[in-house]
Amino acid sequence: MKAISLVSARTLSLVSHEACKTLPTDGIEIDIVLSGICGTDLAVLSGREEGQVGIVRGHEAVGVVVNVGAGVKRIRKGMRVVIDPNEYCGNCEHCNAAKTHLCSGGSHAALNIAGVNKHGTFAERFITHERFVHGIPDDMSWETAVLVEPVACILNNIEQASIKAGERVLLLGSGPMSLVAQILLRAMGVHTCATDLNTFRIEFGHALGLNIVRPEELECLGQNHEKYDVVIDTVGNQLETAASRVARGGRIVLFGFNGNYEYSLPAKHFLVNAISIIAAGEYNQHFPRALRIAHRLPELGKLVTHRYPLEAYSAAFDSLLNDPCAPTIKSVFTPNPTHLSR
Repeated sequence: MKAISLVSARTLSLVSHEACKTLPTDGIEIDIVLSGICGTDLAVLSGREEGQVGIVRGHEAVGVVVNVGAGVKRIRKGMRVVIDPNEYCGNCEHCNAAKTHLCSGGSHAALNIAGVNKHGTFAERFITHERFVHGIPDDMSWETAVLVEPVACILNNIEQASIKAGERVLLLGSGPMSLVAQILLRAMGVHTCATDLNTFRIEFGHALGLNIVRPEELECLGQNHEKYDVVIDTVGNQLETAASRVARGGRIVLFGFNGNYEYSLPAKHFLVNAISIIAAGEYNQHFPRALRIAHRLPELGKLVTHRYPLEAYSAAFDSLLNDPCAPTIKSVFTPNPTHLSR
């Protein structure tokens, strides 16, 4: 089958990839319908993060079940499903302590993550275990469903930062994950403001009723002294700005990935102002709740603006990596487009 693999440190290629020929007893084989391009994929290709060479990328995906193992009880052939890519072992000390996001029992003594350290979903078919597969409601669009994994990521960070209704949250950057966060936070009764440099993203957010401004506008309109209960760095290199905008007793959430970024912590400032830094890590059993919440927020599906066949991977990534003003929000691959009419 066709798949998109990382063939060198910063290079992708369309390859012929064969999935496991023997389906595990609890195995589920899935035709991938949509698989989203994530910021972590872009971080690997731009050199901000390391990627495991030889791995089929992709970890945000939905599809149709085409085969099930003999011991499968909950999932049926023909079901529309969303895939949880975080394959915890269920047996290590962390999993036994209900901290599956810290799993140390995977093949690399860590959590097995599809598209990161094991083959992922930028492929025509994908095989996983039943506990990592969830049925999609009949009235949920493919586009909304493919954002369930991002919703799980956001929920984890919201919980770890103890964000609650009535609080004021500033999000630095308005890429796809930030827009998902803004939609979720708004639904919770949280007041949000976000920044971005991309005019298309700003106008797109406005069309959804979101408050997004250019970074320099925070210094205008009387907002130069405004502080926020929580500041979320969705870019991965904005801690200095976050520290200047967070209120006393507030929280800064690390969300964007940039392995090259370093920040000199003004320890006394953080100490005397009781500012917390939150690093939530991977989500922990958030998928079922994320699916329920996404079902109530069908507008999430509007974030999917571009669809590409696997063969067009180069055009898809070139646009996202090389054009900071591209009129794009969420791009997805469509390995099996014939299923899209369902």
